[in-house]
Amino acid sequence: MNAPMNPEARLFDKLDRDEFDSDRLRRGLSGPFSVVGALLRAPGAFLRDLRSDRNLGGYAGSLILTTILFSAAYGAILGLFQPGLQTFYSAAKLPLVVLGTAMLCTPTFYVFNAILGSKFTFRQTASAVLFLSASTALVLMAFAPIAWFFTVSTGGLGFLTVFHLVIFYIAAAYGMRSLNQARKYLAHIDGTHTPIHGGFLFLWFLIVLFVALQMAYYLRPFFQPLPDHRFFTGERGLFLDALLGPSRS
Repeated sequence: MNAPMNPEARLFDKLDRDEFDSDRLRRGLSGPFSVVGALLRAPGAFLRDLRSDRNLGGYAGSLILTTILFSAAYGAILGLFQPGLQTFYSAAKLPLVVLGTAMLCTPTFYVFNAILGSKFTFRQTASAVLFLSASTALVLMAFAPIAWFFTVSTGGLGFLTVFHLVIFYIAAAYGMRSLNQARKYLAHIDGTHTPIHGGFLFLWFLIVLFVALQMAYYLRPFFQPLPDHRFFTGERGLFLDALLGPSRS
């Protein structure tokens, strides 16, 4: 009788059996969206392609497109608190937060992982970060119907702010969990070095959260339009200021 596998071994076994034809990413208009299926049902196939540097250009374009569309849809829901121009503003601003954070944090991720022994190229590292951002946007999209219902039916701005922050945290936590599983699996199939350093990964996640919150604070408001209908306030300050006194969300 075979001994039961531990959770990590079961994860590796599942990822080993994942299959995805990355050549589909280049097939017509629907090709780029096939990456959603890979994220949900075959992440192991993507990670093996990532390790072998196969079709990363196609993956990167698809992951960026997925991140933009899904985060824009959720951003539009934020703007529905006061429908109108703010809906379009918020739809444009949330992808800036998600992708902007990924772009700002990728060099740190690459340099420190290289110092700690990673053999990943910058392109492979950037693809891993896009995997995180697309996974996060995918969870935001999954919560979109619930978020829409509460946004259009609730009048309390304070409650909605906390409600959406909780969803953002869940989405980011899922993205980070996916990246951590990717780290373990890449080390498992490589066998000679850890492409992503585990200790630094946790610290980097805190950096990502800090940057994302600061960018969202700088690009505010998301719920209510400014009196002069500007895209964002442009005011300097730290996101912690929102916790110390009243400000426009």
